[in-house]
Amino acid sequence: MKPLREWLEGRPGVVVHGLASRTGRNQLAALRAQGTRVVAGVSGRQAGTELDGIPLFASTGDACRATGATVALLFVPAEHVRPAALEALEAGVELLVIPAEGVPVMDALVVAEAAGDTLVVGPNSPGLIVPGLIKLGFMPSGRLRPGPVGLVSRSGTLSYEVSLHLAERGIGISTWIGVGGDVAPFLPMREAAELVAADPQTELLVIVGEVGGTGEESVAQSIVDGQLTVPVHAMIVGGRVVGDEPVGHAGAVMLGGAGGYEGKVARLRAAGATVHSTPWELADDIAARLAATPTTIGEQ
Repeated sequence: MKPLREWLEGRPGVVVHGLASRTGRNQLAALRAQGTRVVAGVSGRQAGTELDGIPLFASTGDACRATGATVALLFVPAEHVRPAALEALEAGVELLVIPAEGVPVMDALVVAEAAGDTLVVGPNSPGLIVPGLIKLGFMPSGRLRPGPVGLVSRSGTLSYEVSLHLAERGIGISTWIGVGGDVAPFLPMREAAELVAADPQTELLVIVGEVGGTGEESVAQSIVDGQLTVPVHAMIVGGRVVGDEPVGHAGAVMLGGAGGYEGKVARLRAAGATVHSTPWELADDIAARLAATPTTIGEQ
């Protein structure tokens, strides 16, 4: 695949599995408003009909062959993710987004093994968005506009807060990827951060993390290794969490003391990232930084 933005600027066709579901119907207008070119839907019961001018097919394979689509968005329940994802991968999609929460770990591992070179985002994720170009998921996008800040998050809700505070300060988003809150996301946080930072529109990267796992530590290592060369700001939550029990997300669990709040904050700060305690403090600091060093994108 080409660099993500360059590839997406070609406006690849998108197949939405579950387009005829309540979620799919509710999200269609928002997807289109951000430039998403939905060319087909998948609905076993309504195959052969249309929804708002979009043809519905019995399978992702049929939809891709008929339309040439190379992107799939799965609005399906967790128990249906495995067969739907494998079907999309077999059809040759290059980008697959899986928002569903509660996907069985073994199902996720099977999908990951089959993914090959396909970029897979999720599960338990709000999706991916490049404002004004494409939206693949259900993150709130009504107030988003293009801009210089890249965003990578584990928690959907927390990233919504961050995006709102940035929007209230007139700051736009380049690329936003929600890697999801599961134990083993298809797209690791470090790879997502490097992918977003590689967007030529990204001048500053925001990481929204939480306790559990080592994703944030891997981002810190990427800074140290010189793979992330844009300034990095982060907000980590879970400072009061103790013990080895999950907190909300399946991946928000500290095992044997690993993945704790203090360790994540220390690693990020040692690598040169700026760590914040609240979304508004983060947004205020970014606004001040962009104002102090204005650029073509930052001044828009």
